Amino acid sequence: MQNPNALGAADGVPGRWIAFGVLLGAGFMNLLDLTIVNVALPSLQTAFNASTSQIEWVVAAYILVFALGLLPAGRLGDIYGRRALFISGVVVFTIGSALCGFATSIETLVAARVVQAIGSALMTPQTLAFVPALFAPREQGVAFALGGLSAGLASVVGPLLGGLLIGADIWGLGWRPIFLVNLPFGVLAIMMALKYVPKLKPQPNMGN
Repeated sequence: MQNPNALGAADGVPGRWIAFGVLLGAGFMNLLDLTIVNVALPSLQTAFNASTSQIEWVVAAYILVFALGLLPAGRLGDIYGRRALFISGVVVFTIGSALCGFATSIETLVAARVVQAIGSALMTPQTLAFVPALFAPREQGVAFALGGLSAGLASVVGPLLGGLLIGADIWGLGWRPIFLVNLPFGVLAIMMALKYVPKLKPQPNMGN
């Protein structure tokens, strides 16, 4: 098997499209969650009898922690390895999703959203960093384009799926399925990443 650290290898890394599919799938789940929550805000406000400022923190806390965590997470990927950080991110995000789904107050929901955001920040920069490691230069543009397509699709599907899940009131759970739906996909992403995403040699001196 070719060395995944040989950036821009002539033919890319064997199994690269499967590995990238796993990375994109987890990223899609992450972006889907970001947009799906916006549809649920009125339901969340009613369920928790929350004020407008309190409900705004369901989104704001996530965005703030995610934005602040991106750069440190990218650096941690350099030091400890992209695969390890990516899988850790999916694990944390999935745990955060479970905590959100079982939240009993607006405060615990916001705290759980922070956990989700930490997981999202851990996985996101690793996905982008895998592109030059997995693909030959001629394929990298296609990979980045697919990443953009996935992000755009998530922004469209999220609100639609959120509306369907809340409207269906599955098992009388109301808004909770918008978070719980991440659990099976998160577990699947972890299993697939362990099997198909290659290990990259840590590069602790990168950027120095």
